[in-house]
Amino acid sequence: MNFASLWFHLLLVSMLLLLISPAAESTFLFFSCIFRLPLCPFRTTTTMMA
Repeated sequence: MNFASLWFHLLLVSMLLLLISPAAESTFLFFSCIFRLPLCPFRTTTTMMA
């Protein structure tokens, strides 16, 4: 196994562990609200700035 493949697999495993953890959902919602993504549940149409 070469070095790039090893890093890719370590990254893949760490991302899967992050998504399995219960805190990952709240972190994802937090960042979606910070970056004003449409997935944010607290985003309304009345507070949008043009």
